[in-house]
Amino acid sequence: MKKVIYISLCVFVFLALFSCRKEASTPLIGADNYVVSKKNPIKKHNTRIVSVSTQITEIICDLGCEDRLVARTDFCDYPPSIKKIQSIGGVSNPNIEKIISLKPDVVITSSMMPKKLFTQLEDAGLSVISFRESNKIEGMYKVISILGTLLERKAQADSIIKDCQQRLKKVAEISQQMQEAKQGNKPKVYYVVGYGASGDFSSGKDTYIDEIFTLAGADNIAKNSLNWTFTKEQIFKNEPDYIFIRKADVENFCNTSPYNQLKAVKNHRVIGIDGLDSQTPRTISLVEFIAKTIY
Repeated sequence: MKKVIYISLCVFVFLALFSCRKEASTPLIGADNYVVSKKNPIKKHNTRIVSVSTQITEIICDLGCEDRLVARTDFCDYPPSIKKIQSIGGVSNPNIEKIISLKPDVVITSSMMPKKLFTQLEDAGLSVISFRESNKIEGMYKVISILGTLLERKAQADSIIKDCQQRLKKVAEISQQMQEAKQGNKPKVYYVVGYGASGDFSSGKDTYIDEIFTLAGADNIAKNSLNWTFTKEQIFKNEPDYIFIRKADVENFCNTSPYNQLKAVKNHRVIGIDGLDSQTPRTISLVEFIAKTIY
């Protein structure tokens, strides 16, 4: 009888410890769009978070967890309320010592953080998860879903993704109707990343921004370009119907030769837009804005 009781107690203790261990960590083991620290498993409950990514910071706020952020980067400026939270420096060169001193439950980064810094955080005993950059909206959905699991906000994450999908479906339906009315011709657009003496640059093949214009029903004239390069000759040869550029650069671009000779400039179709590279739910509002502008 004593032996039976002893064995039963051993089994009970083992199951209790196993249960606690299971409760202590969340089932994030790495995937195609993120890597996690192998040395320090991600905790089940994460109430102190350091975000080393503008995308992550914004999505955390979208999930209603802004109060869990103990630090952000200098470039995390949306939503505006985030500015009250202390900064740990840049995205690619954060202050590692400061991050460690904050004793976060988890540090969330992007692939812009050098591997060396990721390792330093690991060696300091911190749990780290780093998301890889994506050039598709689907990649953004994956990030939202994983963060929903990490922050125990799965229902909110699913709701956000569903809303994004429904809004994009509506944009697609409207743009398709407009294209049919125009006999299938999509408005040609050009996004100005850089211009002037230093050269012309735009979002081309396999970029997140090109995906945004495609979803809006636009024909990006730089869609087949590589390495963000696009020449003045190509711009004039393809004559975009609309030109999109950062709001702060609209006036100067329109007054600079030879761009001031483009039809889009003469027709007052140079549109100021910011946040195209945010890779957050805010992207959907930009898709809607672009579609509304060109149709």
